[in-house]
Amino acid sequence: MGDDKATLTNADIEQYLQNHPDLFLQQPQLLELLELNASPEGTISLAQRQLQRLQEKNKQLNEQLHALIDNAHSNNELQQRVHALCLRLLDAPDLKSVIDALVKELKHEFSADDVALRLFYSADKPQELPKLSVNVAQLHADDKKLRSFDNLLSKQQPVCGRLTKAQKQMLFSGQADQIQSVACLPLGHEPCAGLLAIGSHDANRFHADMATDYLSFLGEVFMRILRQYCHSHHEQ
Repeated sequence: MGDDKATLTNADIEQYLQNHPDLFLQQPQLLELLELNASPEGTISLAQRQLQRLQEKNKQLNEQLHALIDNAHSNNELQQRVHALCLRLLDAPDLKSVIDALVKELKHEFSADDVALRLFYSADKPQELPKLSVNVAQLHADDKKLRSFDNLLSKQQPVCGRLTKAQKQMLFSGQADQIQSVACLPLGHEPCAGLLAIGSHDANRFHADMATDYLSFLGEVFMRILRQYCHSHHEQ
């Protein structure tokens, strides 16, 4: 008689285990016989392999937890700094002090390499601004230089990332080549519509996926303060 014994393949064994998931519950002694290759130096048991996998998962969970904690701490620190900055702006006695405080704090507390403020006007001539030593300028609302910002200004939401060469030139002029990423904050509509830009030499400092909640809040506070001075100017 010929040899009728069938040869089992790995696929057969895998299929059998899938069809009988309770095999090791019914025959627990089989677990003690299983050995898995771990390295060229030797083998480990199934229990050891399972322990390794649990340890790896535990390590991943710990890393995720630490990342969440670090992110929470960073958000808390950022919230405190934004709150402190807003208080300084509210306490400033005049427009010059407001703008000076904003630029100073953004550079020192928020690691900005340059800050640009552009105010727009639609009248025949711009408003009279106090003498400032920071990067502030006024542009007519119909100025062709603003066309590249039409999409950003229409949304009235902060935008973070990289700007075009023309956009950077309009905002940072002589420093344009050094600025690699920017956070742009539209400042509402007239009176005192404008754009606040926070520039960084780091290409990854501001990116499209970052949260902009605090930037939105800062922009709204600064816009309201700015508008008060603009209204006061119109009433005079």
